[in-house]
Amino acid sequence: MHGANGSGLFRIENHTVIGNFLGSIAVLMWGVLPLLRLMAGEIPPLQLTSMSLLMASLVTFFLHRHFRKPSLERIKPRASGDVRWSVVFLLGAVVFYFAALARGPAAEVTLITYLWPLGLSGLLCIQAGCLPSIQMGTGVLLSFGGAALALLSRDGGSAWAGLDVNAIQGYALGLASGLCWLGYSCMLKRTPVDLGLHARIFAFAGTGAALLHLVLESTAFPLSAAVMLAAMIIGIGPYGLAFLAWGQGLRLGHPGLLSAMCYTVPIVATALLVLAGMEAWRTELAIAALAVAGGAWMSGTGKQGTWPST
Repeated sequence: MHGANGSGLFRIENHTVIGNFLGSIAVLMWGVLPLLRLMAGEIPPLQLTSMSLLMASLVTFFLHRHFRKPSLERIKPRASGDVRWSVVFLLGAVVFYFAALARGPAAEVTLITYLWPLGLSGLLCIQAGCLPSIQMGTGVLLSFGGAALALLSRDGGSAWAGLDVNAIQGYALGLASGLCWLGYSCMLKRTPVDLGLHARIFAFAGTGAALLHLVLESTAFPLSAAVMLAAMIIGIGPYGLAFLAWGQGLRLGHPGLLSAMCYTVPIVATALLVLAGMEAWRTELAIAALAVAGGAWMSGTGKQGTWPST
């Protein structure tokens, strides 16, 4: 059964509805991540990355053993290269994000990091042979404008006058994390649907983070029960089940809508940080979050033309 035009954004097809639902679940889990990261604040970024991804590997392996089904795709020779790149992008995305949260303000870092779905929308458009529309370009500018408002309004605009080096580093790391998320999402569309394979990806990335941690950081130990619980929840939810749900969402759901939904992450994250008393309420921050979400929605739902034939 289809909608009125048979191919609209909200067409009623079982696989599309399921894909959109799974994508929304992933987005909500990611929205809780900044709060959980602050709760696990005493753990260095690389150590937390390793703990979280290894926990994600255990959860995925458990699901693989107890709900094993034949892979929906045959694992092709190219898959080994895709897996390597998936590990690299996943490791970079998580490490850069945790490092960004350790240096910059969580709400603004999250806004910058989650500009990556705009790039995903553009890549999907190009791959489909579409010409980006004026509406899509306007959405990009609106989202970037929202992020800029969040940054420039911090401390009444005085933070940039004082050249807060830590904050600027946090913003740069957040942008690097977003680029890695973009690469990882592209790899997810190419990687076979196999829980065992994804468990190995999580394990490889977690092991890589552990090795980097041993070289570059001092281990935080012992850890309180609350901090350990926060790290475990990160591994089970935002960096475990959410990744699996997002991968299936990209395959089954509407790519434009999923890209737009990612921009509810900063809104959810900011609301939770304010409610927890970890972020001061600012009207500009709410306006910025809505601008980012609205811009992403415009870029994800605008109609595209086709490239002129030569």
